[in-house]
Amino acid sequence: MNSALKHTLELFNLTRIDRDLYSWTGKSVGFQRIFGGQIMAQCLIAGYQTVEKARWVHSFHSYFLRPGNFEQNIIFEVDRIRDGKSFTTRRVNAIQNGEAIFSCSISFQKREKGLSHQIKMPKIAGPENLKSDLDLRKDVQKKIPKDYLPMWLREREIETRQVEPMDLLKVEKLPPYRSTWMKPTGKLPKDERIHQALLLYCSDMGLLGAAVNPHEVNFMSKKFQSASLDHVMWFHGKVNFNNWILHHMHSPISQNARGFSRGSIYTKAGKLIASTAQEGLMRVWD
Repeated sequence: MNSALKHTLELFNLTRIDRDLYSWTGKSVGFQRIFGGQIMAQCLIAGYQTVEKARWVHSFHSYFLRPGNFEQNIIFEVDRIRDGKSFTTRRVNAIQNGEAIFSCSISFQKREKGLSHQIKMPKIAGPENLKSDLDLRKDVQKKIPKDYLPMWLREREIETRQVEPMDLLKVEKLPPYRSTWMKPTGKLPKDERIHQALLLYCSDMGLLGAAVNPHEVNFMSKKFQSASLDHVMWFHGKVNFNNWILHHMHSPISQNARGFSRGSIYTKAGKLIASTAQEGLMRVWD
């Protein structure tokens, strides 16, 4: 396990300060603002502290409300909306300076048998012969300003490999889809809740990128502003994130300075274990 993954897993160690009230004090992750995946994962962990062990997350619906401040603590407030016979519902707010920076509703369910079907995983290249994103960044590091190199080459907690080729330094018009293989840079603990939290953390990587692809801009474009507005994730079954997982994303539409994307998350064997959806700000300034 490298230091980046170790630090990411430490994000999940929240401190209980009162009944249904938790806090995080430490070094957050992200660039310019706290990474949305961090807040989502921490809210899921906070919600899990208040439900029975036999109940597992099956849906996560959330809104990004304000940018998170790296230098301040985060308070997580859990509201016990409902405890039913099979389902449990929680609302979790992440708070800084007395204001919510993020809000989500999480539903948990006892696992049970039922009718079952799934669509097939698309026939695309496996991860074995693909270059990692970090290797692609190293290939062009001589073209990057020295001030940006620490961020450009930083150690990642997740190894990612793109199925569709992409020039990181050249803005070009691309189809509105993206397929990414993902795997942690080390072995995770046995607790499935940690696997779910890390998968939720990673699900915020690339969804908005699928909506950006057709418009000849990217995150490095000076006049382009982007940010996640909301995020939804459904968990369909057990999660083991110690192996390669595919996040297959596509964007049906972008309009009114917003881009919309959907994603399907498969195991390497082709089992659909989660689905995602996100709408994000896509604003181009004159």
